[in-house]
Amino acid sequence: MKRLFLAVGFSILCTTVATAESVKTTIWQGTLHLGDNPMQYASVLSGGMAVQVPCALDADKKGKLAVTTRDIQTLAGDGHYAELVAHYQDDDGPAREYVVESFRLKGDSNNTDVDHQFELSPMKGLYQKPAYYSIRIKIDTQIKFSLWDDFVLKRIEIEQ
Repeated sequence: MKRLFLAVGFSILCTTVATAESVKTTIWQGTLHLGDNPMQYASVLSGGMAVQVPCALDADKKGKLAVTTRDIQTLAGDGHYAELVAHYQDDDGPAREYVVESFRLKGDSNNTDVDHQFELSPMKGLYQKPAYYSIRIKIDTQIKFSLWDDFVLKRIEIEQ
């Protein structure tokens, strides 16, 4: 009986310590223009309308997503998209992807880096663990063309 109690107590202690510690990982860092007018940032490489970066996540562990941008100036709409995407490959079928969570990047910054912070839940709405995840950043195209906002992506970090 004493051995069982000690084993259960040790197991709970290890789980608590492991979940209490989080690690911040930079999954992408650089300077990348996103938008429909690459000439607005002529000295910066352009990713066009979207960029998607694969990443490894612990599916069972909630975390935080941080997206650092410059010059987001949303004049209309709910903002640009930061999406957590799950990827699957079945043995007998094609690869599939599902948007797990979608966050909005909105602001009014000019020549200022802004950290957009979001809570994420990697298994939200999923029935099984995916092979891997990715973060997709894309501009909001659900508004009039004249209001599309060009901005610079600087960093994507995940803390779990």
